[in-house]
Amino acid sequence: MTKELALSTSPPFTNSYQDSHPQRVIEMFPVKIGSYTFPYKDKTRLKQICFIITDKYKNNRKYSHQNPDSGYLTHYFDPILGNNSSLLDYPGFETFNSWIKRCSIDYIRNTVGCDCDDVIITQCWINDCSKGGSQSLHNHKNSLISGTYFVNFIPEMHAPLTFSKPYITGKPYLELDGENIFANIEPSEGTLLLWESHIKHGYHSNNNDKRISISFNVMPETLPCIYGFKLIKK
Repeated sequence: MTKELALSTSPPFTNSYQDSHPQRVIEMFPVKIGSYTFPYKDKTRLKQICFIITDKYKNNRKYSHQNPDSGYLTHYFDPILGNNSSLLDYPGFETFNSWIKRCSIDYIRNTVGCDCDDVIITQCWINDCSKGGSQSLHNHKNSLISGTYFVNFIPEMHAPLTFSKPYITGKPYLELDGENIFANIEPSEGTLLLWESHIKHGYHSNNNDKRISISFNVMPETLPCIYGFKLIKK
């Protein structure tokens, strides 16, 4: 005699969406931006020197050039000029040079979490943005840490610095189209921001002249590990 199996028409589980919502979202590796403040007495003197440089070299193509994406943005002592000049070699930047090195070492040690005894500022330049100017999103290759110091900045008139959420990609991978996530930081004058160089940043809709900042790139002098090496700047 053949046995017949009774087939149930009820579903094996109840369709419910309440149990598929996360109880909480855990952010494991957030983007960490370091913020430092230059002492007031040094900040005022540095601002005076930067205004002198932007007036003196405005039409000197050996030391300045306009950003191709924005005719309202001029760079001074930019590495793209190819003459190996650095803003930090200009008289009056000694204190600032020492300070951004100390800040960079602190950021690498205590925020990134890596051993670092000394750093090399590989490039350093001034950005002078007029009303209507912008800087497209970009990152800095061949660098570990990048920074921007705000020399002349009026909140709600000068454009804040915008960061975009970095995407971690590997090969192979599938990429889903989605909305880009941005975050603005509106600093005060005399603020230095430091971040890891792969993070994209920029700004748009600058509403006032003389948005002046100093940008630079940083590498640890020694990269410690079994395959580590020491950098020497020429």
